[in-house]
Amino acid sequence: MMIDFDSENQRSDSRKKNGEIILKARAVSRGVAIGKVVCLHGRKRQFYRINISSSQIEREIRRFHAAVLLAKRQLKKIGTLNLQINKDNKPSIFDAQLSMLEDKSLLSKIEKKIDKEKVNAEWAVKIVMDSYVANIKSIADEHFRERYVDLEDVADRILTALGGAAKSSIKLEKDSIIVAREVKPSTLIELTESNPKAIITERGGWTSHTFILARELNLPAVTGIKGILRRIQTGEDVIVDGYTGQIILTPTSETRQTFKLAANKFQQIKTDDSEIRKGKLKTLDGKEITIRANVDLPKGYARAKRFGAQGIGLYRSEFLFNQYKGFPGEHEQVESYRKIAELCGNDGVRIRTFDLTVEQLTDESAEKEPNPALGLRGIRLGLSHKKQFRTQLRALLQAAAGNKIDIVLPMISDVSEILKTKEILEKEKSFLKKRKINFGNPRIGAMIEVPAAIFIVEEIAREVDFLSLGTNDLVQYLLAVDRDNESVADWFRTLHPAVLRAIKKVVLSAEENKIPLIICGEMAGSPVYAAILIGLGAQELSMNLNSIQRVRKIISGVAFEETQEITNQLLKCKSADEAENSVHDFFIKKWSHLFSTDFLPPKKSDKFKRLSA
Repeated sequence: MMIDFDSENQRSDSRKKNGEIILKARAVSRGVAIGKVVCLHGRKRQFYRINISSSQIEREIRRFHAAVLLAKRQLKKIGTLNLQINKDNKPSIFDAQLSMLEDKSLLSKIEKKIDKEKVNAEWAVKIVMDSYVANIKSIADEHFRERYVDLEDVADRILTALGGAAKSSIKLEKDSIIVAREVKPSTLIELTESNPKAIITERGGWTSHTFILARELNLPAVTGIKGILRRIQTGEDVIVDGYTGQIILTPTSETRQTFKLAANKFQQIKTDDSEIRKGKLKTLDGKEITIRANVDLPKGYARAKRFGAQGIGLYRSEFLFNQYKGFPGEHEQVESYRKIAELCGNDGVRIRTFDLTVEQLTDESAEKEPNPALGLRGIRLGLSHKKQFRTQLRALLQAAAGNKIDIVLPMISDVSEILKTKEILEKEKSFLKKRKINFGNPRIGAMIEVPAAIFIVEEIAREVDFLSLGTNDLVQYLLAVDRDNESVADWFRTLHPAVLRAIKKVVLSAEENKIPLIICGEMAGSPVYAAILIGLGAQELSMNLNSIQRVRKIISGVAFEETQEITNQLLKCKSADEAENSVHDFFIKKWSHLFSTDFLPPKKSDKFKRLSA
């Protein structure tokens, strides 16, 4: 349950009065920033405390009323579903929560909190519901104590509904640095309108979508600070060093001045408008490599093109889901896809269909999944929500008229998923043809990212026009390591023999079937791993725009023959340690002029630090 960490008596005992505190985190997005802390709370709908003016009170209360009405409709909808539970129990569960949403005393307290303390609706809901939960937990009767769970569910439902009710027009203050247990990608996209300076979190890994997006936005970020919301408070001055992972709270004027120079230099790099790089990218011995961009936000492609990107290798359409607080309409999708396609021109864009989980759906009609990574997501969710899936495919067909658009299907694990999608596409083409609406014929590709797809990649390759290899999820699923779980971060080994052999198998299948293969995970954006991928046979790499310049430099400085030499060694390795040590030795021997110690830490006999530079 959320706790109010704003009171002075909950400050860390280790805090020195008027002194700076240095915390060590793990850097996941480069850069330096100086600003003031804004703490985010909430599980599904993330929010922060905002002090509002008297003129804004009425609007916030209206937002609250609209959210309560939306939450009621959602509960009533769930109550009518044919759930596989005892019918005698179903009404009591949802009726209890509905009665809470109709409790005039509870609603009145939240309204008064908004009015008297002049705070946003989210914060008022949090504070009032926290007090109710605390009171129930103090009851001696165990049966009544358990009712706090219903209160937490109701609070979450209202907070989530506030995201779909009349949107608050209040933004982050200037120079805000976001602090949270974890930041959802949808929250980050929403907050980018306010130009936050950096992110500090307790959870998340280098390959988590949030930090991939942070790197795309050139937003410094660090993670791995346990109990972050107990150690940092809203309004505190803070410095974030996204190179070393250092966090400095209440910095002295001397420290601030030192980091101000670094922060200003980072801002200059961030806004640098480099000249467009022209000409083909080749290795020293003439092997041509194509670099494309991974994009969430359309505005990022102009900069990627300047750095040498040839089109977009992965456009994550979930951005639209986040932007519209749910499934966008057909018209909105057509316009968005056309816009991004026109930016790319003949270089083209590969648009991935919604790669969402049940928890991200705004209707809240589904039960929370215990393991979303293995649940109803990607292509599975699309085929289960056919109305929305058909709408997206129909929009893509229309946007492809006169534009070079490819469709990427996420999380493919069976050929039947491709065949069902093709069938839907043909029906939608017929639908558009009857209505004399122009449409194109986009190519279809499969995202290879689960072990099942590796074993049947030959069959998949025969049914699609191209393959996309998502290395982030591939490593996660092959090694059974949650990529966002800090406690198992040391087991996320990109150079594990299973990972390397799986990539090689996909490369060979694409070659044998004479179809393109693009590698679009974080592995493609690492200068170290990019060289290895080329040695494995990759010819197209798609990456975060801020990785393009570094990767281009490495590719133009190595020989294809050399990359094959190291990958031939790696494919014979028996363990991740052996592979990583081989990489270290080879890179020092052959490419020490290209890779500094920032990329290659000292060799260790027992454990080799992951090369995620």
